[in-house]
Amino acid sequence: MSAAWAERASAAFDRFRTYDRALLLIAITLLAIGIVLSMAASPAATARIRIDEAFYFAARQAAYAGLGVIVMLAAASLDPRALRRLATILAAIFLPLCALAAWIGPEIKGAHRWFDFGLFSVQPAEILKPALIVVWAWMLSESMKHPGFPGRIVCIVLYGLAAAALMSQPDLGQTALLGLALAPMLFLSGMAVRWLLGGAALMVIAARAVYEFFPHARERWDAFMGEPGFQVGRALDAIAAGGVFGRGPGEGVIKRGLPDAHADFVFAVAAEEFGLLASLGLIALFGVLAFRGLSRASRLNEPFEQLAAAGLVTLLVGQAAIHIAVNLSLLPAKGMTLPFISFGGSSMIGTALAFGFLLVAAA
Repeated sequence: MSAAWAERASAAFDRFRTYDRALLLIAITLLAIGIVLSMAASPAATARIRIDEAFYFAARQAAYAGLGVIVMLAAASLDPRALRRLATILAAIFLPLCALAAWIGPEIKGAHRWFDFGLFSVQPAEILKPALIVVWAWMLSESMKHPGFPGRIVCIVLYGLAAAALMSQPDLGQTALLGLALAPMLFLSGMAVRWLLGGAALMVIAARAVYEFFPHARERWDAFMGEPGFQVGRALDAIAAGGVFGRGPGEGVIKRGLPDAHADFVFAVAAEEFGLLASLGLIALFGVLAFRGLSRASRLNEPFEQLAAAGLVTLLVGQAAIHIAVNLSLLPAKGMTLPFISFGGSSMIGTALAFGFLLVAAA
């Protein structure tokens, strides 16, 4: 038994040597930025909800970051076969949990997305997302190798099940994000453009149905089309107040009246305290992640690895783009975290899994 474990450890170490160092450096940089911004946002967030410890959220974010590093490296130690197996198990567990959360989870801000265990809470969707991406890549790669295999149908059915579970919470943002990740994977697998256009038309019809039958979504859309809501308005004020160079670390004022400054609107905190240049630098970092990840994917030989890398990069960068767009009032409020930066244990673990899986796929 010890010899087998030693052999596995040696194989994992050999795989670590092949992983893309630029992607790993991006992950570590984002983790560090997340801790810094958590320290900036924590005093305002704790004061608003009357927690005596000013850096309560910053301390927890640092602990989550340490856990995230462990999860990322553990996931990155897998070989592609073990990666597919783990992703399938996670998808099989967390897809039903998403539906169960909608049924028995506590209501928070009008949604049932979490399981509350007292000391911590879990949002199943955050773990489901990277797992589904890998399962989709596996199914699509099999359909490319074996034309008779119904991989694309399996992926669409799985997306439908995930969308149904997420919409029942409701979680429109995660539903849209998964669709955003699946579409290019279907295209890269060889699906005809006419089918993709048909799918896009169905999504437009579905969006209209969501507007009609989900009051929460209708309110957010109407607010987006009119005057910015309170949170988005305060976020815009914070971004404008930061100017080019920012007010300075810890000197932000508008963040004190910004709900979820440590989570859904952390980009606004960054802009107020560190200014336009730092905000553009953060956006550029995700741009580098997109370029590096997709360029690595284009040079891979195995369809599974290509599709998994492309899907995971789309997931991470798409989530960041939605978060930043909401902060800039370019999209309706979604409640979307900024990967590795926004406060949240489930978000941290989900992002760490996605990065670990990406390191395996892009090796």
